[in-house]
Amino acid sequence: MGFNKMYVPKVEDLKKSLLELGNERFAEVWVSRYSKADAIIGSEESMDFLKQFINREYNGTKANQKATK
Repeated sequence: MGFNKMYVPKVEDLKKSLLELGNERFAEVWVSRYSKADAIIGSEESMDFLKQFINREYNGTKANQKATK
């Protein structure tokens, strides 16, 4: 069993990737990587950006699921 490290790029690169991929694909990529990581390495600004995006997408998805039930 290994130790999974995730290196987070600069926040500018994350924002550029978000614009290129769109919210849905960006979320698929980063939520998967984030959830599998044992350690996350990068700037605090980049990690905060990812956490805020993931929380917003997760909470938005949960709210949409409840509204459609």
